[in-house]
Amino acid sequence: MVKLLNTMRYIFSGVMIMLVFASCESEYTRLVKRELEKEQRLDSILFDLNFGDPRSRFYQRCLELNRQTLVTQGPSNSSVQYIFQDSLFHEEPTPMRLLFYPEFDVEDKLSGMNMEFSYMAWAPWNRELQSDYLQPKVIEMIESWYNGNKFIETEVRGANLKVKVDGNRRVLVYIKDTQTVVVKVQDLLHPQFKHSISSK
Repeated sequence: MVKLLNTMRYIFSGVMIMLVFASCESEYTRLVKRELEKEQRLDSILFDLNFGDPRSRFYQRCLELNRQTLVTQGPSNSSVQYIFQDSLFHEEPTPMRLLFYPEFDVEDKLSGMNMEFSYMAWAPWNRELQSDYLQPKVIEMIESWYNGNKFIETEVRGANLKVKVDGNRRVLVYIKDTQTVVVKVQDLLHPQFKHSISSK
């Protein structure tokens, strides 16, 4: 009887420890596991560019967009600039700038995209065009571009970031400075993330 009670005590303790660890698992970790378990690939990024595209395809596509006068070269040689007016998420048509530049892996395949949003009329004294006002608009915009889950907040290295995960595609949003909101689109199934992300 004593042996049975001790066995039951160990089982109960083990279950309690598992429950404690499960409760410590963050909402973000649970979201990533749930999405990766779907085994759903979502490779679309923007402008018909996708995870896995070779470097040549990225530059060819940007050349096509430039010929259509949709994009131009950004302020740096590595970025592409897209100027547009948003009237969907702003009360009045609002001129905005999107700079984007790719991340390529060792095989010269597109593994992620960095985007920077800002208002064309931004100025240090114009309070309503600062990045903390822009960030919620960018989040709404990204949620409309990429259907699926809403953004949640998570902590990464002491900073609070907004993150959205759908299948293998992760989108991070954060404020860079008073003018700029950064969006990073990443493929969680790429080997660079596999050491820290698991669906098991």
